[in-house]
Amino acid sequence: MPVKKKGINKKLIVAIILVAIIAVAAAAIVFTHQKSSSSPSTSKLVGVQVGDTFTYSVTGSCSNPVPNTDYPGFYELNETQYYKVTVTGIEGPSVMLTTDWVFKNGTDIPQQQTIDLSNGAVTDQYGFAFLYPTNLKVNDLIYPINNTVPINETLTQPYSSGNRESDYYHVSTTQYYANDPTQSTQRTLYDEVYFDQQTGMLTSFSEIQVYNNPQLELQVIYYLTSSNVWDV
Repeated sequence: MPVKKKGINKKLIVAIILVAIIAVAAAAIVFTHQKSSSSPSTSKLVGVQVGDTFTYSVTGSCSNPVPNTDYPGFYELNETQYYKVTVTGIEGPSVMLTTDWVFKNGTDIPQQQTIDLSNGAVTDQYGFAFLYPTNLKVNDLIYPINNTVPINETLTQPYSSGNRESDYYHVSTTQYYANDPTQSTQRTLYDEVYFDQQTGMLTSFSEIQVYNNPQLELQVIYYLTSSNVWDV
């Protein structure tokens, strides 16, 4: 029996946009390759401290109008008041975080997360995952174990409290719709990540999602707006 070609599952898209978007790049990076390496001193990995807070704006845009009945989650991105990350604990290379996704109507979606900075492993695969080891340089791997993604560039970012060094990397990933055996229904993710070199914390994240069935291009951006570590 011929198999009818289907579009990408819209419920899956909503889940990815609303919940998993900030973990997509990090999760893909961690399991894509395995690298044999001895573990560095864990005391040199963590750049944040308990009590540090980082607050982000969240926005989304689309190449074509998207019916809100089909993609309700995407438009909720632009109803975000702020997204706040708080460091709540540190144990060796592992950093514990609490995140609060607060919307303009007052709704708060809290989550708990733990990130191992030696390998990028997380306890919640759908939670915030953009924290990296401190003081990485060009060609350093973003995590020293089980990873092959390098830092592409270091640059100086201006802030209200003065200039700070930042790290940058980019990745692209093509994914196929599981229910299409021809693998002709797909999306490609283009991720760009900037993070503070001293703390290892995300300063901006941009992801462009290109779908071929239906043809659609979505972009999601997280941008640091305030922190108690430095004046943004």
